[in-house]
Amino acid sequence: MRNKLLSLLLILLFVLGIGLFILPQRYESKMEKRLLATNESIVLDNKLSLNIENVLKDQFYFRDFLTHNYFEIKTNLNRVINKFVDGSISHVYKVKGLLNGGGTIDIDNDFKNDVSILYLSDDVIEINDGYLINGIVEYNDEQLQLASSRGYNVNEFDKLYPDVKTYIYFPTRLEEMLNSEKENRLLCRENYLRQLNGNISYSALKIGSVEDHQKYFYKSDEHWKAAGAYQGYVDIIDMISKDYELGPIKEIEKEIVYDREFKGNISSKIGMVGSSDKLEDYILKDLGEYDYFANGNKIDLNEAKELYAANGNDTVYSDYDLYFGDNYFLREFDFHQDDKPNILIFADSYINTNMSWIASHFNKTLIIDLRAKPNDFNLDYYINEYDIDIALIDFTYNTMYFNGNLYIPIN
Repeated sequence: MRNKLLSLLLILLFVLGIGLFILPQRYESKMEKRLLATNESIVLDNKLSLNIENVLKDQFYFRDFLTHNYFEIKTNLNRVINKFVDGSISHVYKVKGLLNGGGTIDIDNDFKNDVSILYLSDDVIEINDGYLINGIVEYNDEQLQLASSRGYNVNEFDKLYPDVKTYIYFPTRLEEMLNSEKENRLLCRENYLRQLNGNISYSALKIGSVEDHQKYFYKSDEHWKAAGAYQGYVDIIDMISKDYELGPIKEIEKEIVYDREFKGNISSKIGMVGSSDKLEDYILKDLGEYDYFANGNKIDLNEAKELYAANGNDTVYSDYDLYFGDNYFLREFDFHQDDKPNILIFADSYINTNMSWIASHFNKTLIIDLRAKPNDFNLDYYINEYDIDIALIDFTYNTMYFNGNLYIPIN
């Protein structure tokens, strides 16, 4: 009997292996909003077994149905296990306050309330009212050193270009502030800031309560909502306006909330179960006329938004990326305001929401996503060719400290 079961298992694996190469391949999962591994990605190298494993995970019958139900069952079991083990559904951790801008390192402010935390998977947490956040990566010496090296790199950039005024903005998320038994990530921020000279200014999105996080960020996606993007815009312009005349903050003319619901990039880690969101945007008063270029091509920023409003999203892209645009290596705004300074912004996908608002206060704005930089990237060229006066580093905590592509290449 045992030999028969083993033989059946081997036959099943053989059939699956043959099917892997003769059956039609699926190239994308619209449910998870990502591209799938295919047999074309299998290469005879030292990662062969990993490549085959990834293809097997991505190419099987009823994949989306089974994946969604697997995660739904798993998350519900996690809820039951937590309730059984802890006597309540939630783990509760105290949360420390946010670092304040203005040159003072302060990580001991009072936080208004506790955070109820439920682990749905190793890297997804549900907090109050069904909001999803990324898992907490606890502080360790390696992370602290990496954050320090990033701060040192920014300081070297500032020294290399003394005629360019350097600013830093932190779009703080709740994950960065959560404590467990070890220290929290604000120590990474503290160590990052310790590397900077006194000429570099910085500011941060202030999160003083769970309600602040819920106001500024989506439930199922790690990007900020229109309210968070607008507050980030206000913080950045207020910070730089201490040194330059940039004009008044643009007021909100119209708030847009789309009726259709979507599940964001945090939800995609758990099979698109849990909370849903509605995409939000603001239209600002008196933004002004401008030209916009992405990787050298002139683009109408409103075109993608109009298509989303008319057709929704039936693509592999997340709703946020489809609506606000791809993460191009180089984006340029020209507001034709010769009396205003030129700014270079190093940014991640958070900038997609408020980049035109920020750019409206400058003459020319260059936005560089270092994750997509070409091999021949030359920083001197952009500083000199565009006559840059100001540099802004605008990354979330994860890309700020831990993404291996985000060192500013100054050598």
